[in-house]
Amino acid sequence: MMASMASLKKTLYDILGVSRDANAIDIGLAHDQRRAELQRAVPQDPSALALLHEAYEVLNDPQRRAAYDGALVTAAEKAAALEQAKEPDLVVEAAEEEVVRRKFPPVGIAAGVAVVLILIFLALHRAPAPESPRTAPEPVAEAPKPAPPPPPKTAKDILTLALASVGRLQAFEMSGRAVPLGLAVAVEPGGMVTTCHGIPADSALVVTVAGENHSATLTMTDEVLDLCRISVAGFKGQPLPLAAAEAREGEKIYALGANANGEFALTEGTVQKLLPDARGKVVQISMPVAPNGSGGAVFDADGNVIAIATTAQGHGAGVALALPSAWIAKMRSRGRS
Repeated sequence: MMASMASLKKTLYDILGVSRDANAIDIGLAHDQRRAELQRAVPQDPSALALLHEAYEVLNDPQRRAAYDGALVTAAEKAAALEQAKEPDLVVEAAEEEVVRRKFPPVGIAAGVAVVLILIFLALHRAPAPESPRTAPEPVAEAPKPAPPPPPKTAKDILTLALASVGRLQAFEMSGRAVPLGLAVAVEPGGMVTTCHGIPADSALVVTVAGENHSATLTMTDEVLDLCRISVAGFKGQPLPLAAAEAREGEKIYALGANANGEFALTEGTVQKLLPDARGKVVQISMPVAPNGSGGAVFDADGNVIAIATTAQGHGAGVALALPSAWIAKMRSRGRS
């Protein structure tokens, strides 16, 4: 029987916990979830975090991922070849040996012994054949060495990412007058999320990202969660990563806002409380939310979107609120009862 193929070393897909045909969104979500698990582990394993980061960097880059997939195929073929080289030669079964013995009748034993002695003599006096050069087995491809863990993101790093994935949302009335509504955050390719309140019915929506205007269409309105999903034509910005864990009291956060000229800025603050709400817990933040800041992203210290700022109240005057980003996965089209 042929021995089973030797298992290859752990692949980058195994490290992220995704299949070989996973898309960019699955890879990003798996990376965020696995990183959160490793960061919560006590004690933390820097090598595992570094290897996870390297796996995400390779598989999130289409060119590097294609090269890596090619290396995986080559490694599998080499492992199979090496395993087959270890196969033992076939041996003569006992029944076959019995048949061989029966071919030599007793009268031919003496002649057989003489032939064997002659063959032994010739073998001992024959010049040894030169040994064929041995070729060293080719090394099996190994996973890339883990890189050192990335340095923590600064406010400037987070703002740079946000500028390409957060836009100002406006509604245009029949008269052509533009009405600022707030901000919208990219959470999927060609798709953004914003707060629903304040969006006029049957209005033409426009999102301005990095100085470019894009027409937008409402695709999902969840008035219960006060979150709306919009499709943005021609927008090719990268979706922002969502936090894997919920906000914690006292946690450092950054709220993104825009001034009257449309210039974005981050404000550093903290999570003050998690307030009970009929929909679940909402996040009370220490920074005020400007009228044109509803729908803006609230980031954790790692640059993940942990909440969506909102100007809708219901928890008292002067309370700044944000909706947990975990609600985005729970959205569905529904109105308030």
